[in-house]
Amino acid sequence: MQAAIDRRRYAVFAVVSVALLISSMNLTVAFVVLPQMQEGFGVSLTWVGWTVTAYQLASAVSMSLAGGVADRYGRRRMLIASLSLFCVASVAAALAPNIAVHVLMRMAAALGGGAIVPIAAAVVSREFPHSRARAIGLFTSVLPLGWIIGPTVGGFIAEHFTWRGAFLLPAPPAVAALLGAAWLMRESAEGAKGRPDVPGALLLAAAIASFMLALSLFRVEGAAAGAAAWGLLALSVPLGWLFWRQESRAESPIVDLALLRMRPFAAANAYNVIWGGVSIGSSAFIPLYAALEFDLDSARAGSALVGLELALIAGSTLTSIWLLHRLGYRPLILAGGLLLAAVMVSVGFGLIRALPSALPPFWALFGVLTIGGFAMGVQAPASNNAGIELMPSRVSSIVGLRGTFRFAGSVITTTVIFFLLAGFEDAARGVEVIYLGLGAIMLAAAPLIFLMPTGRERRIDAPAEATPRNANTL
Repeated sequence: MQAAIDRRRYAVFAVVSVALLISSMNLTVAFVVLPQMQEGFGVSLTWVGWTVTAYQLASAVSMSLAGGVADRYGRRRMLIASLSLFCVASVAAALAPNIAVHVLMRMAAALGGGAIVPIAAAVVSREFPHSRARAIGLFTSVLPLGWIIGPTVGGFIAEHFTWRGAFLLPAPPAVAALLGAAWLMRESAEGAKGRPDVPGALLLAAAIASFMLALSLFRVEGAAAGAAAWGLLALSVPLGWLFWRQESRAESPIVDLALLRMRPFAAANAYNVIWGGVSIGSSAFIPLYAALEFDLDSARAGSALVGLELALIAGSTLTSIWLLHRLGYRPLILAGGLLLAAVMVSVGFGLIRALPSALPPFWALFGVLTIGGFAMGVQAPASNNAGIELMPSRVSSIVGLRGTFRFAGSVITTTVIFFLLAGFEDAARGVEVIYLGLGAIMLAAAPLIFLMPTGRERRIDAPAEATPRNANTL
């Protein structure tokens, strides 16, 4: 009997891992096809960049809502719905006749893909209650595998067939995950009270989208575009205030302000904004940098990320299985952050160009990115899990909130990078300058690590523990 339960449990783990795989795959597949999309749609890099930033924005919104919705109405039901939306929208994005339709369909796909992360995390937490941190750490290690497949296989398809085919890549495994979820998963829900905070999610999306569109319009010539840009930039401020006000009143807010007043959660989420911006945001520009600086085609430019992602998987697996429960969160986040900052700074100072000519540029870039990938891998499980042991009954909401902050950081960073790159005559030099700045930001964020949970605090959601003992409030 127990053997059958274990087989089903590991089969469910495999299903939700595939679901997470396609979610991450669909984000990075766009990284290597930006030049082809520019030519195909006949638009500038600023507008093509929306296929990346709009996906990140919609994912952040979806993550913020999906955990709570799945807790209320059922995780199996919501996972199947999310995968269905993802499949249909991904196919529609690949077939889109213009950039506007493409971006809208990418956002629809992101609503499905973003929801997968907190739902799947809650499923894993429920299936492995006695090894929760390790199981979720291994589960999140699947993310970089999708990041490898997306640009590598997507780049090959774009180079030898069509860039549109790259956006069809996640659809087949998504169908497989959908069928597996329908067959293997059992319905589970927490029966939480309150309605989903849809107004809060919409206000958050509107505030960030206003900021994003303002930066894009600043690069459009004409007085009307400039006036609209300033207007949207100004609008993002009251929208942000309205979002914060909504969260203070909502019955079930997407950003639990009471939770954020607790120092460990506030620090972990603040750090994840920066970590998401530096790691996810900067990765989008590696294939572009490789193509501009070293004249690599889409397939080769995408392959440059393989070392980064393989090292990320190795570092994440090593951390999840052996290091996390021995060292706790802080040493791992600090070590990974310092190493990642060093990689960013080295690229910023042109280290790859300065290496001996005997070393081909592709392999120089591959080697530097491999070191950066290992740094991300060491950080990823620790920064993602920090705090879940304090409130294990709310894992899906905490992971969803963590993902929201991380993706908010990445979408803002990516938007700003596209904006800044448009002002550089030499885009390759622009990427180097930007990476130098990202490295400095990563170093400046280090003090936040010492305010984050260590991983050894007592849980604070137990009935007998009304007040956290080791979770100081701000």
